[in-house]
Amino acid sequence: MSRKGKKSSSKAEKRVSRKTREAVPPAAGLAVQMDQQSSLFPRVSLLPIELFFLSLLLIWTFLVACFPLRNMDIWWHLRTGQLILERGTVPYFDWFTFIDYDRPWIDLHWGFQILVTWLYRWGGVDLLILAKSFCLALTIGVAWYASGRSLSACWKALCWVLPVICLSGRSVVRPEMLSLLYLAVWMYVISRLPSHPRLIYLIPLITFLWVNSHALFVLGLVVSGLFVLDYLIRHWAQGRFGIEAPSDSLSVITLVRAGVLTVIACFLNPYFEQGVLFPLTLYEKFSVDQAFYSVRVGEFQRPLDFIRQHGLGNLFLLSQVLLAILTFCSFIPLLISRRVNPFRILLFMAFTHLALKASRNTAIFALISGMILSDNLSDWVRMAVSRRVQAKGVPAAGSSLRYFEESLLQNGSSALIFLFLMISVFSGYWHQWGGEEKVLGLGEQEAWYAHAASEFAGQPGMPDRAFVSNNGQAAVYIFHNGPERKVFFDGRLEVNSKETFQLYEQFQQQMSYNMSGWAYLLEDENGQLPAIILDSRFSRNEINGLLNNPQWQLVFADPVAAVFLDQKTADRLELPLADPTPLLYPPGMKVLKSE
Repeated sequence: MSRKGKKSSSKAEKRVSRKTREAVPPAAGLAVQMDQQSSLFPRVSLLPIELFFLSLLLIWTFLVACFPLRNMDIWWHLRTGQLILERGTVPYFDWFTFIDYDRPWIDLHWGFQILVTWLYRWGGVDLLILAKSFCLALTIGVAWYASGRSLSACWKALCWVLPVICLSGRSVVRPEMLSLLYLAVWMYVISRLPSHPRLIYLIPLITFLWVNSHALFVLGLVVSGLFVLDYLIRHWAQGRFGIEAPSDSLSVITLVRAGVLTVIACFLNPYFEQGVLFPLTLYEKFSVDQAFYSVRVGEFQRPLDFIRQHGLGNLFLLSQVLLAILTFCSFIPLLISRRVNPFRILLFMAFTHLALKASRNTAIFALISGMILSDNLSDWVRMAVSRRVQAKGVPAAGSSLRYFEESLLQNGSSALIFLFLMISVFSGYWHQWGGEEKVLGLGEQEAWYAHAASEFAGQPGMPDRAFVSNNGQAAVYIFHNGPERKVFFDGRLEVNSKETFQLYEQFQQQMSYNMSGWAYLLEDENGQLPAIILDSRFSRNEINGLLNNPQWQLVFADPVAAVFLDQKTADRLELPLADPTPLLYPPGMKVLKSE
């Protein structure tokens, strides 16, 4: 073709392209552009406004998760990570208790424990908090690209407000923070499989990392099982009942290969088949043993039971309820229009079931529900645009201006909402609304951990055993003194049995009633009684009981905890009677005048 011919052809193509753009309404143009997206990330032309609202969302997410450390479990995780690095092996039997020392310990958290140990060595508690906040923000960022591709950036950002509130309520330095990230990446891979089928081979890699970080790796398997079931339903429906046919890009052979590799990856953990089956142990605790654990462990309590007791005054619980209602309602217009997505329906049912079983699962539900809501609203947009194009055809001359004005109003309103949210965090009002005494900042929650009491009880000559109440503070004792000195019971429900928990409660009750026989059941082989460390907030009855028991002496007291020794040991160590006055002012509680 001659140069002149090429030029004329190019001009003709430009005229056709210009006419095509003019024939499509601006809103439809956006939807078409997103629907035709085949790349892993948005087109360059969409980046400025998308990145603006994504940045607002992620900055706000980071801020609401950035509060002083207050969860107890992190201390036994840190000590376990230190010991794994020192010994070069994961635990197979319990390292930290003297009552359940012979029980198997399936520690699938070992990868997380090594990670937080490194972070703690490099930057202490501050770096742990920053890493946790970054991890939550990264999770939301991945979920953003995994869902709602046809939504405008401002509406998409607003869709994630409720999920972020729910997630921030459980934003703690625990293995769960990695599980949320893995789950978001898993969903991202599934969302891109129609255009990038080879991404499915990332699933076995995610499984390998997940199974060596947290027992919730089973959630990825649940999602994959639902995806395969959706694939079979679509093949069976063949376009009927409003169910679209499956994508031709993903073959059965590819699914089988990826499935086999994923199953193999599950067994690539230090405990092999015991590690694979371990999630069933945890599920049993909030299903079969729900009645026992739900009244003793807050995160095992059913959300509905919490609502019956306390109502919907809690910001995080209210957000969970609203998110569940909105997500459920978002299916209705699609079902009426015969646009059925079996995968989303199955996901919503499965994760709603988990959330209703125990409050510890509500963060996972919030993440999945946020993605489902975004995708359903995205389908709404495509339906609305399609109907508008069919009804009106070529838009009027002023439609572009009207669309610009509407977009400007929507973007401006959404930006103001996020500005308000950020100001509320910086001003402290956000955490006041949450009602959990959190503040924006780093470090540890003031007077929250019994560090001083644990260090005191770990001095030379002190007993090698300790009875610590509440059991959360046992993790602090383990961090400072384990495994050489051991506790009776701690918060690791994957190790401690239900029977040990019951015995622990019996000892607490007998302490409160100033009884003495319980102590001799805790003697070591030399007849040495344990040190008793009691949290000043949650063990006040036990403290009062031992203060009135002449066989025990208070040897240490601060606003966080008390340390008692039997009179014989206190005399041997020549320890004076401690002043109990600091125990009258426990952190986070009003002073009780009667005491």
